[in-house]
Amino acid sequence: MREDVLHHIWKFKSFSFLEAVTSQGHSISILNIGQHNTTQSGPDFFNAKLEIDNQLWAGNVEIHVNASDWYVHNHETDDAYDSVILHVVWVNDVDVFRKDGSVIPALELKNYVSSEFLKKTENLLLKDSKRWIPCEKEFHKFDDFTLESWLERLYLERLEEKSKLVETLLVESHNDWEAVLFQMLMKTFGLNVNGDLFLDVARRLPFQVVRKLRTNEFQLEALFFGYSNMLEDSI
Repeated sequence: MREDVLHHIWKFKSFSFLEAVTSQGHSISILNIGQHNTTQSGPDFFNAKLEIDNQLWAGNVEIHVNASDWYVHNHETDDAYDSVILHVVWVNDVDVFRKDGSVIPALELKNYVSSEFLKKTENLLLKDSKRWIPCEKEFHKFDDFTLESWLERLYLERLEEKSKLVETLLVESHNDWEAVLFQMLMKTFGLNVNGDLFLDVARRLPFQVVRKLRTNEFQLEALFFGYSNMLEDSI
């Protein structure tokens, strides 16, 4: 079993979640699986909402193949993992604890995943890694119209998702397209890891000031460093 497969199982609820109970024997109801964390350090799913033994919990979810990986990764020393409300594992070989000594509930997925799902997963991910894409041998089961419609829909959904941010920035800037271009460029410079941070700086920076200082490199750099909280206080 691979951890990314467990991420998929949890994210899309590809298990008998209505029958699930924790390894401690408590009932569990998944109200919200949380936001998948793919770029930052910290727990795998943020802001999940669960009901465990009729008690509502809001917090993060961490996923491992073996529960003991918690200690292999030294999560017990990291404050970011004290907010974990559920430890989702394939094998619950050991209990894990918060810093206050309380046990973090564990959900052992191997008890709730069907053999059919595991077989499909093995065929797609574990056997033939030389395929162009894992599901290429399944394409013949779909007619051309279905495939083309699906690809077109994927394109439109991606375009719609990207346009939402541009529309929001346009409203904030009172339809100043140059300001929006500047903000989107800043986001792009941050790439996947720091893009949101760069965008946050750009949104807080008055663009009219950036425009005014565009020919003064020294003042422009000072402005960027200042809004990024990277300048030391004067002594």
